[in-house]
Amino acid sequence: MLAIALALGSSACYGVSNFVGPQLAKRHTIVAVLVTSQIAATIACIFYVLADGAGPLSAHDTSIALLAGAGNAGGLIGFYRAAELGPLSVAAPIGALGAIVPVLWDLLGGEPLRTTEAFGMVLALAGGALAARITRSEEVVYRDPRASVLWASFSAFCFGVFLVALPQVSDHGRAWSLLDARIALVAILLAWAGVRLRALRPGRESLVLSVPGLLLVGGTLLYTLAADHGSLAIVSVLGSLFPVFTVGLAAIVLAE
Repeated sequence: MLAIALALGSSACYGVSNFVGPQLAKRHTIVAVLVTSQIAATIACIFYVLADGAGPLSAHDTSIALLAGAGNAGGLIGFYRAAELGPLSVAAPIGALGAIVPVLWDLLGGEPLRTTEAFGMVLALAGGALAARITRSEEVVYRDPRASVLWASFSAFCFGVFLVALPQVSDHGRAWSLLDARIALVAILLAWAGVRLRALRPGRESLVLSVPGLLLVGGTLLYTLAADHGSLAIVSVLGSLFPVFTVGLAAIVLAE
């Protein structure tokens, strides 16, 4: 039960972040939101490492944590682009298909497919298929809904890599695994942003722009704790219910 509660808490953090972030990006830029929020999250991870007091990971574990961070970076970039080009009610369910990757990983490792996992996969695939159906009205309102589906699919794969990789090393050092993953994430974001970084100016709104990143790192912490107390396949499915929160907020606030 603890693993279920932690995984659902992770979904709530991810879902709210995935709603708040794209809304902030409409008023600022994707670069401003992603870079500022993830730098704030990295600072939070540094404080976590200092408070934890444990030593750094081994070279092997560090490389896996960095891979997790790379997957997270690709997932975030893909999701924000999908939300920029199409409705959140499409981007979020497709992005959640990344939960299937850990289930497939467990199957390849010889783990049997449980009924709950199979049910979760069916729900995820059905939700993604429904979300990918673009109506004419959406084509008129949004910039490029079909490209949004492609970006959301890319996001799903990258998030799947993240969901598989991070739990492999979190029990060897949760604080350091979060920090190492965040360092890789920020490095990739900075490389992706390139010269657009020159337009960034620290200001009072930096605190607001930090909110999505802090929610994400909180969700990641809850996800790793859940993975320690339950099956990775089950936790990954429950941890990917964030579209319920994202789409719910989009329906209430944006009337999507």
